[in-house]
Amino acid sequence: MFRGGMEPEPQESLVAVMKEERFYPKSPDEVTHKETHISHLFFAGDLVYKIKKAVRFPFLDFSTLTRRRFFLNEELRLNRRLAPSVYLGVMPISWDEAGWRLGGWTEPAEYTLVMRRLPEKRMLPFLLETHQVTPKMMHDLAEVIANFHAAAEQVKGTEQSRWPATVAAQWKENLNEVESMIGDSIDSESLAAITNFGAKFLDSQTELLRRRAQGGWIRDVHGDLHCDHVCFAPEGIQIFDCIEFNPKRRFGDLAAEVAFLLMDLSVRGAESMAAPFLQRYRELIDDPELPSILPFYQSYRALVRAKVQALRPEGAAAAARYFQYAARLTWQPLQPFVVILCGLTGSGKSTLAGELGRRLGLRVINSDIVRKRMVNTSAHKIVPLNQGIYAPAITERTYARMAHEAEKEILAGNGVILDATYGQRANREKLIRLAERHGVPWSLIHCSASDGIIQQRLTQRAAQGTDISDGRWGIYFEQKKLYEPISEISPEACLELNTEASLDQQVRSCEKLLRSRLGPERG
Repeated sequence: MFRGGMEPEPQESLVAVMKEERFYPKSPDEVTHKETHISHLFFAGDLVYKIKKAVRFPFLDFSTLTRRRFFLNEELRLNRRLAPSVYLGVMPISWDEAGWRLGGWTEPAEYTLVMRRLPEKRMLPFLLETHQVTPKMMHDLAEVIANFHAAAEQVKGTEQSRWPATVAAQWKENLNEVESMIGDSIDSESLAAITNFGAKFLDSQTELLRRRAQGGWIRDVHGDLHCDHVCFAPEGIQIFDCIEFNPKRRFGDLAAEVAFLLMDLSVRGAESMAAPFLQRYRELIDDPELPSILPFYQSYRALVRAKVQALRPEGAAAAARYFQYAARLTWQPLQPFVVILCGLTGSGKSTLAGELGRRLGLRVINSDIVRKRMVNTSAHKIVPLNQGIYAPAITERTYARMAHEAEKEILAGNGVILDATYGQRANREKLIRLAERHGVPWSLIHCSASDGIIQQRLTQRAAQGTDISDGRWGIYFEQKKLYEPISEISPEACLELNTEASLDQQVRSCEKLLRSRLGPERG
């Protein structure tokens, strides 16, 4: 019983009151409310007030006032490690004859965590979207995290001894939850590849996981380190919103925490910023095993983020990007290999090559780019077929340069996509011989579409004037007359692809061919 003999109103009534300006000291001009599956947040002027929902899930229990108070104080304590200027304190909320009151003199009926509001335009996602992030900023972020990791408490006892089994159980739980999401966000073939990728790692690296646990690499860290939780605030980098409700979900390999951030940077199109971060982090934390363990944890974290996004309204597109990143990692053990993407101008091969390169994490070598760099121009050259910069001698040089670049990728152990017309059998055969000479698998994908669709594409391309290709409707017909049929390649090595299908369907067809050619044993 509360003082005054009054039971508090349900939590829903508190939420309604906390949306009102008059609830807060100095009455802010506006209060903005944000709801998650476990909390309510109220942005009131320069401050943020957070209450936990009275909920119980398999992974947390906030069902009693005592537990909510405890975990708010845990949130305050733990987050002050990386965001000391943000987390201010936990305040009681009372209920009396006048209703809900922040503070007050009666027995607390609820508690709120009070935080300083961080500037939106200094949050890492905004800085990435507006291209303001620099390598120096990533060096600074790496230093903050490396220093935090170095001082973090090591996990010992049964958690340490059972670590390989813990990782395997977390991976299995992750996959079981993802399986129900097969559809628009992820296809069954990609999920099967991800499942196989993780299983092979866990089967072959049990000793590595055990060694890392015994070596002190498993520590009490942040647990949810992605871009949304990083702010380059005026007073210094603030990393907030760690996992406080379940210590086992916060305990982790330092490599897993690094993998989370690197993965999120890549999914957001900022892969170039991952390299300076990782370089500086490795200068400060000497972990020679880090490169071998990162891909597994990046895949795991990508699946976690995909699940979170899939649960949000309008989150399907973001979920698909995270799923695609997890699938992309499964191609790393299969490299090197060569993909020849060919077809007439307007056939959609370059669009497909770009998307396939992004999904598989491969370099794309485009004939238009190579040709124009060779002749030192970026301007459009509308000339008849086989004339000017498209004369046969320059085309031969272009293909030779592409083959040379492809060979460098092969020797580096990478896969590569070659994007060109390849209308003559001799040029196709040269690439195949190159791949076979180095003992790497190759596949050819021939793109085509109806004349009507290609005319529409080429007309649109000409009107926009932004594509590097000089292909036009007249060129298409000339190429078509001279194109030598692809009869020299066996059907199992070649995919005849109609590019009038959706881009996603095209990529999935290509992936199916490539996996059949590369074989699971190479992974």
